[in-house]
Amino acid sequence: MQTLIEPFAFRKAMMSWVFFAILTVLLTGIAGVISKYALRSATTSTLVMSSFIVIMPVSIILLLYYVLANGLGGVEPMYIALGLLSAFFANLGFFLYFDSLERGPLLIVGPITSAYPAIIVVVALLVFNETLNPLQAIGVTLTMAAVITLLYLHGASMGRMKCPRSALALAILAVISWGVWGILLKAALTGLDVLLYLGLPALVMPPLTLGYLKLRNPGKTLRETLKIPSYSLPIILAVISVELEQMGFYNETLAVSTGPASLVFPVIAAYPVVTIVIAYAFLKERISLKEAMLIMAVVTGIILLSTV
Repeated sequence: MQTLIEPFAFRKAMMSWVFFAILTVLLTGIAGVISKYALRSATTSTLVMSSFIVIMPVSIILLLYYVLANGLGGVEPMYIALGLLSAFFANLGFFLYFDSLERGPLLIVGPITSAYPAIIVVVALLVFNETLNPLQAIGVTLTMAAVITLLYLHGASMGRMKCPRSALALAILAVISWGVWGILLKAALTGLDVLLYLGLPALVMPPLTLGYLKLRNPGKTLRETLKIPSYSLPIILAVISVELEQMGFYNETLAVSTGPASLVFPVIAAYPVVTIVIAYAFLKERISLKEAMLIMAVVTGIILLSTV
């Protein structure tokens, strides 16, 4: 009986991370489409404040619920520290990404920032001693190679674009920040309940938001820095985009808590494919044969790396 239960439990866990990871890809990809329109009028400061408004209420509720229901007596301080650092770098990465998008085109910033899973995969294999079977290794390689090539072709088809060095620097910093976040997330979840981890941004967001906005607006008062933007279509779109990204973040965390990081993050790296497909659908543009084949390669890679 033991030999029958264990493989079934393992397969069930694998399927759960695949479900959460694919849901993350869909949510983040849709958010990317909405962000294209929101960022035409909204600034980084607006998106940062939108993130604060969206994240804080949910995080406070989750944190209070966990503490009141379970307390913190059995939680080691080291894991709480790892969780706080992870939440810090996750949201810092978003702020840097917003800043990079404000200065440079999405078609250049997007492909750069989508490379962060590569850092996590390498560390997961070397540090966390995760292993891949041959099909999974092929799936990881195929998925990431197809995503990068698709983004390159999509960007080339839109013509030559210039990207300021400041935008490139911020995009690279976002990649590093998200890479550190993913590594710390995997380490933190070995000793933290997922619910508690999802509540920790309530302790991180206030100082991070205030500090980031003060750095961006050194001459403004505290009241001016934390001013809530007035409602308009771009602001509403920004809030919707951030809300979808936050839902994606929750699902991403659930995926990492139930699956190996070396498999979860390559799947999540496919989110720009959803953005491109939806953009083509709404703009009624044609997808070339090469792009269609690369999209199929991404799907094939995800199927291979989710094999048990």
